[in-house]
Amino acid sequence: MPVDRIPIGKFSEVTRLSKKALYCYERKGLLVPVERDLCTGYRYYTPQQIERGIWIGSLSNMGFSLDDTAAILDARGRSSASVQALLKTRLRETRNEIRRLVMAERVLSSDDPFQELFTVELENLTIKEIPPIRAMTIRGEGPYGEVLTSLIEQICAEIFSPENLRNNVKATGPISSVYIGEDCDETGGLVEVALPVSGSVTISNPAITTRTLPAVTAVTVVYRGPYQNLGMAHKEMFDYLQENNLTGAGPARELYLNDPAKTPEEELLTEIQYPIRKGT
Repeated sequence: MPVDRIPIGKFSEVTRLSKKALYCYERKGLLVPVERDLCTGYRYYTPQQIERGIWIGSLSNMGFSLDDTAAILDARGRSSASVQALLKTRLRETRNEIRRLVMAERVLSSDDPFQELFTVELENLTIKEIPPIRAMTIRGEGPYGEVLTSLIEQICAEIFSPENLRNNVKATGPISSVYIGEDCDETGGLVEVALPVSGSVTISNPAITTRTLPAVTAVTVVYRGPYQNLGMAHKEMFDYLQENNLTGAGPARELYLNDPAKTPEEELLTEIQYPIRKGT
């Protein structure tokens, strides 16, 4: 055997990639052996392929798909906006997963996990008149957490564009979100994000519009705690509406009152607004 040929067993040992994984990468054209014995089918690799194998394993461990891995490897050594977008998306997904695992650890390590999971802290439950609000809005469809993060990033990028900064455009309230329509399933649904603004707004993102959110009468409450437990806060609101014979008048809106990137989960504040019909 030539010294520049590494049998698949040794290559698997060196790269920490299983033979099953190597067969898969070969079928995808991601890591193809330089030689294959016609009689035995045995594969051989070169020393130069070791680095590529390690890259593939590392990217796979970080959660990238094989298609994304191929795109990243193909773009190595040169600037690529599409690859930067892949990295940014994976970072966002990783942070979401970290938050989910931190919440799971907190719940499971408590003295009473079920009590911890289903207890929510609510403040300032009241009925109030919410005036019309001029806002930048954007809609997207998909899993709530994923699409919400993307929409918020897009709308923040727009308000902080050089032209809007020159025009002294300012946010006049917290970012909010609402599910639009009833067609929500395990893959998510249609979500709208809104950011109240003042000033002469310039829009470059075609998905973003500026419109006035209508005035509503709403039952509102402030929930303190991690976003993962917001469902229980909504359950408490449903109970309040039912107990007080109040009729809903549209989808609930969530207002995010502080920054999750700077605020501990247990101190996150979310205002939940349930529009109701007047006179009920």
